Amino acid sequence: MITGFPTLGGSGMVATRLGLELANISDYEIHMLFYKKPFLLENQENLPENLIFHQIERSGYALFRDIGSPFTIHSASSMARVVKSESIDIIHSHYAIPHAVSAYLANQIHPVKTVVTTHGSDTHTLGKHNSYQPTISLALRNSDIVTSVSNYLARETETVFGLDEGSVRVIYDFINTEIFKPIDYNEKELSIVQASNFRSVKRIPMLIRLFSKINDEFPDWKLKLVGDGPELTTSVRITREMNLQNQVKFLGVRADIPDIFSRSSILISGSEIESFGLTIAEAMACGTPVIAPRVGGIPEVVDDGVTGLLYNSSDMEDAVDKLSKMMRDHELRIQMGKNSRDQIINKFSVQKIVNQYDELYCELI
Repeated sequence: MITGFPTLGGSGMVATRLGLELANISDYEIHMLFYKKPFLLENQENLPENLIFHQIERSGYALFRDIGSPFTIHSASSMARVVKSESIDIIHSHYAIPHAVSAYLANQIHPVKTVVTTHGSDTHTLGKHNSYQPTISLALRNSDIVTSVSNYLARETETVFGLDEGSVRVIYDFINTEIFKPIDYNEKELSIVQASNFRSVKRIPMLIRLFSKINDEFPDWKLKLVGDGPELTTSVRITREMNLQNQVKFLGVRADIPDIFSRSSILISGSEIESFGLTIAEAMACGTPVIAPRVGGIPEVVDDGVTGLLYNSSDMEDAVDKLSKMMRDHELRIQMGKNSRDQIINKFSVQKIVNQYDELYCELI
């Protein structure tokens, strides 16, 4: 059973894609448990017969109106019910909060092997909060296996939750290189793309200000911002104040991300922290080199000077210099794009990563 958030980004996409890939390449019976059907399942025709979706049962009891319905308990009860009725061998929870605790409770009701994968903010942000840390620590200590999506996050997970050093395994996120693939390099647009939720940690306003510093030198270039979120209004306002409406384009939430990435010349990230950098790796698979801060797990994905350029997160001028260098040099972008594609195929391909999960499941069973 795979469980997590049915969201478009991050852990939700990885969990859903993992279930689909396992169903396609193995004889496993894959059960997906979410509070609603994930986007990828809703919009995919001819789902594998060995992939079964279950919806978490929730109640709207009036007593919980002010505090919210206790999702962790609802989820645990649904897990336990499916474990018993479908003879589930393993629960694999993606994103520790609250799914690791739900799996821990379900295991107390009907014994089952449990795997937890931490994805980022469940460790380095929420995990440090007193309202989560003790409970999540209990759940992780009682899980059969804990994995993280980068070495950086694995070590952080051990520290934050008091786990034994070296106990958290690393299984990177994976990229479907048949979906994320390059076009002819000479057909790329003079555009820089960024794709994420518009949250403060992504620093979208900073990227707009950064672009404004090089706009006069590169008037034919566009900055394309994909996504939505709480900082969208602020970002639009800053764009107008800087009179960049013709160069900065807000594309909203899009389903054609592979096409957008492949047509762009550069992907830029301004994140304060990234545990892996899924959109970074997706762009690299499309032959698009990356400009990104040297934080978190990004250096494990981007080979500085080979597949992209890393800048010091707090140094705007360093970011401007790196971006300008790549924008000026067409041949550099082509070579880095080719290197990027090769690195994703060799290190983060579907077959390589899904096989690692398969070996983990076989070890438990």
